[in-house]
Amino acid sequence: MLRKRAKVLLFAFCISFGTVDANAQTVEDGSDAVVGKAVASTVLDLIGQRFKELDPRVSGLRRAKGSWICGSVNVKNRDGLYIGERGFVVDLSNAFFGRVPEGPELLNPRAAGFASLERIRQLYFDMCLD
Repeated sequence: MLRKRAKVLLFAFCISFGTVDANAQTVEDGSDAVVGKAVASTVLDLIGQRFKELDPRVSGLRRAKGSWICGSVNVKNRDGLYIGERGFVVDLSNAFFGRVPEGPELLNPRAAGFASLERIRQLYFDMCLD
């Protein structure tokens, strides 16, 4: 009994100090079965490259045209609260990931990166919305 309790305490200690990855990225709603485990793993890797520290929650994975995958991702803000799902597109043929920008990100067409944000928005609307 004492040995079991020590293991539980050690596990809790490891989680609290980050030696065990308690926030491993997964697809929350089982939609990884729709696209296949290998594709879902690639999508999670691409999302993790950008949002791993924000504990991303992925859902709604689905195939689009050609090598494109659509889905939703929810990440935490600096207060540790989830900010709401936003759509994303992934092109498996060239490892492209783009999350749909929010309205304020598209207010100034002269802002740096505006064209790429607009491209992501348009790709999502063309590929992912019925």
